[in-house]
Amino acid sequence: MASADHAPYEQLARRYLAAQLGPRAPQNVALLATFDERPLEDEGSVALFAFDLPPDPAVRAALAGAWNPRHYVVVGETEPTYFPAYDLGPDDAYSFHVGTRFILQVGVSVADPDQEPEGSRERMRSFVAACNPGVSIDHESLAGLFRCADRFFAAYRICLRGQDVYCMGADCPPGFYQLTAHPPQVALTLHLGQLIRAEARQELARVVATSLRPTRGRP
Repeated sequence: MASADHAPYEQLARRYLAAQLGPRAPQNVALLATFDERPLEDEGSVALFAFDLPPDPAVRAALAGAWNPRHYVVVGETEPTYFPAYDLGPDDAYSFHVGTRFILQVGVSVADPDQEPEGSRERMRSFVAACNPGVSIDHESLAGLFRCADRFFAAYRICLRGQDVYCMGADCPPGFYQLTAHPPQVALTLHLGQLIRAEARQELARVVATSLRPTRGRP
């Protein structure tokens, strides 16, 4: 995208961040990528920018060296969001944005661990075994349980061959994420965003295939 083309997006990003962050808003944002997908209603062409955010002065001393200033902001034909970079690349960052929008739309909330659905852990173990034949789980724990209406999304923290990963489970389609340096909500949000984008691409492919299929009776 040429600089003239992304200038309106940059202005949107700067105005949005100024409104959200006040004096902590960045002076500069750097364009990383653009996306033109329709994974959610009212989601269209967007731009992803990176910027550095200083810690809030009120908590700066407590954070010490733990603060990572790198953040992302997504603006365009969408509800804008900004969030820590979480070690995500641009494509995963857009998936995280989509997941964030979905969570806000449907109202995903934190659930009591005692509500973990019966059989969820056993299904998680079966999935892990199918993906990693002959590899045992060294240890496991329920890192987070989340609720969306009457469905539960579980984030299990498991150790395979000495490496900790998150494994999604319960009513959520399974998947692995090496994001254990961050809270389980990060892995779940990324996971949901990736699932939504993949489903949208499949639907688009079906629509295109149908439109290209010859109509009966025509040559």
